[in-house]
Amino acid sequence: MDVSSYQFSEEEVIRLEQYRDTQQDARLKMRFIALLMLAKGIALKDVAAITGVAMKTIENWHHQYLSKGIDCLNSFQYKPKQPYLSDEQIQQLLNWVRSTNPIHLKQIRAHIIEQFAIKYTTEAIRKLLHKHGIKLIRPKVIPGNPPSEEEQEKKLPSTST
Repeated sequence: MDVSSYQFSEEEVIRLEQYRDTQQDARLKMRFIALLMLAKGIALKDVAAITGVAMKTIENWHHQYLSKGIDCLNSFQYKPKQPYLSDEQIQQLLNWVRSTNPIHLKQIRAHIIEQFAIKYTTEAIRKLLHKHGIKLIRPKVIPGNPPSEEEQEKKLPSTST
């Protein structure tokens, strides 16, 4: 349906104004302002120029309003990306990391590929572990040359009695 051919009723205009006035998020408020401008008979091209939003976006908002209702415009329809590993697999991985304490992320990556046949980048593994409360801490290097094993054994006191 063409945006300019739709006629808003008085009830719809009142409801759009109520949603506009109670909206806290400016981006969502802009949706209601654009629809109200269309309801007042302002051309789509002018609405886009005034609001700074693309004409196609305003058409999409209008289509959402008609097909799904006003509540659809009142929230972002964001769906977070789902991880490749299931919750059970993530728990198995976390238990494995806690028990084996791998030094490098590459070892964890190899374990994931071997066990679950899923490829993760090392940065994604770092984020996954951090999200579940595990931090990889590198051991600090002690400066200097340690004595050889033979010298260390000589310095140990003998416990023969």
